[in-house]
Amino acid sequence: MSKNVNLLLQIVIGIIIMIAPILITGTMYDVTKTMGDLLVAELIIRTLSLIIGLLVISKALHCYSQ
Repeated sequence: MSKNVNLLLQIVIGIIIMIAPILITGTMYDVTKTMGDLLVAELIIRTLSLIIGLLVISKALHCYSQ
């Protein structure tokens, strides 16, 4: 597979990881619909998915530049 296709595929995978919580729940982060421990858990999962998605994209760009 060429480097361009591999880069594009990894960027798309990273974006899907970043928006996965929105796709699963069907809503953006909403404080009024969750409460207590669930609110903290949702915030942590959404933040982790954003970080992991950015790491995937960063790794793709790093491998592409070599």
